[in-house]
Amino acid sequence: MSELIRFLAVTVLGVILDLAIAFALHTYAGAALWLAAAIGFTLAAGANYVIHQTWSFRSGPLSLRRAALYGAVALLTLAVRVGIVALLDAALPAAWPLAILVAGAGGSFVVNFVLSKFVVFAPTPAGEAR
Repeated sequence: MSELIRFLAVTVLGVILDLAIAFALHTYAGAALWLAAAIGFTLAAGANYVIHQTWSFRSGPLSLRRAALYGAVALLTLAVRVGIVALLDAALPAAWPLAILVAGAGGSFVVNFVLSKFVVFAPTPAGEAR
């Protein structure tokens, strides 16, 4: 199974968790859509890092350096996600909140994979610390 397929599988499970949390917070707790999206993303990101490190990219044991890099990537990915959600929510007020959340997730997926593959989980040259 390729890295992209493993990454996609983990990400799909993470997005399901993420969107379920965000949708529930917005629908049942009355949280603003952008805040619900941020909370759902944050909770899923921690679990995704561990699984991506150990299975998606098979990068060896958990690493504080990679965890910090993944945290930075997650913040950038979150900014992309929340930006897309906020823009669509403003353009389409009260219409299709789940579709808006899915669009935000799609945009952030692209950013997350590229940065994870080429920055966070990129192979380290021999002799360098992970």
